[in-house]
Parts: sequence; structure tokens; C-alpha cells
Amino acid sequence: MTEIIIRGLGIFLSGLLWRMGGSDDFPKAVRRFGVPIIIVGINLIYQNWLSLASLPLLIGAYSLGYGVNSTLTKLLKNPYLVRGVCGLLYSLAGIPILWGNWWAVGYHILLVTSFVCLSGNQKFQYNDKREEFGIGMINGAIVLL
Repeated sequence: MTEIIIRGLGIFLSGLLWRMGGSDDFPKAVRRFGVPIIIVGINLIYQNWLSLASLPLLIGAYSLGYGVNSTLTKLLKNPYLVRGVCGLLYSLAGIPILWGNWWAVGYHILLVTSFVCLSGNQKFQYNDKREEFGIGMINGAIVLL
């Protein structure tokens, strides 16, 4: 029961930190380092040391920019493709956590990639952070469950 509560809290905190990272009041480091530390920390407690291999991968993947002024956006020029690439890299970075649960890897890649791709291309209002909260939660949910 305690493990369920801690993992659920980790999923919520992943969404919250993802949303806060890069907002007016918080640096992007909150998302880039905070979310991976929560995900890997909880998995180290309840799974195995192999989860630690995801820490640098998650930090690197979560450091990718997908905004209007990002290098990836300027290079690819298609918002769906940019979000799809980011989502794919986010999901691949979490594979060491899922090591051995091969049935979950396919779901993980499909859900994270499609969610990130579709959520960023909706018509939200200016400064609306619902999409950011959702992206953080899906990234945390898949590897924390």
C-alpha cells in the first residue's frame, strides 16, 4: 500500500515539476533534473540498480527543447515531427527502468511518443501549462507503474 502511494505521488510530482520547469518563476533545471531524480529515485527503492542507468539518459532527453525557438524546431520545421522525436527520445531514455518487462517497452514507446506528439499541437491558450503537466505525468506514469 505504501509503495502505491509513493509511486502515485511520484507521478503527480513528475507532472508538477515538468509544468514548473521553464515557467516564469522556475528555471528549466526543475524539469531537466527534478523529474529524472524523482523517477529514478523511486525506482531505485522498489526495483533495482539498473534504474540508475536511466538518470543521464532522462536528463539528456528532458533537456531537449521543443518550443518555437528550439534548434530541433528550426531543423525539422514540423511541430508534429518535433514533438514525435522528443517523445520517442523520452521513452527510449526510460528503457533501462523497464529492462526485463519487455511487454511494457512497446506500450511505453507508443504511449509517450503519441501523447507528447499530440498534446503539444493542440490550441491551448497563451501560457497554458496543462499540456506540460500531462507530458510530465505520462513520462512519470509509464516508468513508475
